[in-house]
Amino acid sequence: MSLSFKFGTVGSPSGTPKKPGGSVGAIEFSKSIGLDTLELGWVQSVRVTEATCALIKAASEAQSVALSVHAPYFINLNATAEEWPKSRKRLMDAAHYGYLAGATDIIFHPGSYFGNDPAEVLKVAIPRLKGCVDELKKNGDMVTIRPETMGKSAMLGSIEDALAMSAAMDMVQPCIDFAHMHARPGDGSMNTYEEWSKLLTNYKKVLGAKALKKLTHPSLRH
Repeated sequence: MSLSFKFGTVGSPSGTPKKPGGSVGAIEFSKSIGLDTLELGWVQSVRVTEATCALIKAASEAQSVALSVHAPYFINLNATAEEWPKSRKRLMDAAHYGYLAGATDIIFHPGSYFGNDPAEVLKVAIPRLKGCVDELKKNGDMVTIRPETMGKSAMLGSIEDALAMSAAMDMVQPCIDFAHMHARPGDGSMNTYEEWSKLLTNYKKVLGAKALKKLTHPSLRH
């Protein structure tokens, strides 16, 4: 099996010149230094116009630089009923404008357990995420939504959580953060060939070989 990896940065590389600057400049500079993907770091909020998105998309196509988006940090699939609409809008805006900008993958932090049982939290999180996906699909915003694996055990975002969300609906695949996976247990595990092989074997079993060929990690895409 042939492997193809794309490498890039999250946000503009440090050497990006001021002109043209912005995401367009970051795309052009990334290509000039041999990088072939860029993650748009919309981590505080989504503040971009459709016109700017069109320029970003044109640049990514011209330079053959693949794009993803890191959605705002302030998203929680387990938010209270009062807070959920705000979280939902942040995710939906990242997906919609990301799609307009030519991004294929939208990475986000899924939220917190708030001390509750993970299985019970998923009963809330999965229907909420499915509602987002259904609306995106209806609107033609065809992106892959990627819940990121998180490094703290109190956070919604174990590999089991990410696989469960992905198995429950179309357009959702995990974003595996290898460092987070190592940090999450807090015991030094998830740091050997055997452990990673076991995880990826289960990944393939749950989501299929096709999904395994489309792994995404912050700043590394396979």
